[in-house]
Amino acid sequence: MKENNLIIENGNEKEMYKVLLNIEANDKTYIIYTKNEQNDYGDTIAYAGNYEFVDGKQSIKPVDDEIVLEFLDSILMQIQNKMNRGDSSE
Repeated sequence: MKENNLIIENGNEKEMYKVLLNIEANDKTYIIYTKNEQNDYGDTIAYAGNYEFVDGKQSIKPVDDEIVLEFLDSILMQIQNKMNRGDSSE
C-alpha cells in the first residue's frame, strides 16, 4: 500500500503528515491526517480539516463544526474496530 504524505507549509516552515483518510460529505472533502504523535494515553493524535482554495492555492481549513467532528470521529472508530477484529473485507 502506498503511503500518502501531506506537506503543510506555514510561512517558511514545512511539516510532514501522513494522510489517514479522505472523506467526501456535504459537498466538501475532509481529510484526517497525523504526524504519528501520541497523547498521554498512547492514542495517536489526528487532525481533521477540509480542502479549500485560497488565492489559487489549495489549503486545509481546520474543522470546527462539532457535528462534523463527531461524524469524522465515528468513521475513524468504525475503521479502528474493524481493524482490531481483523475484518478487512471493506
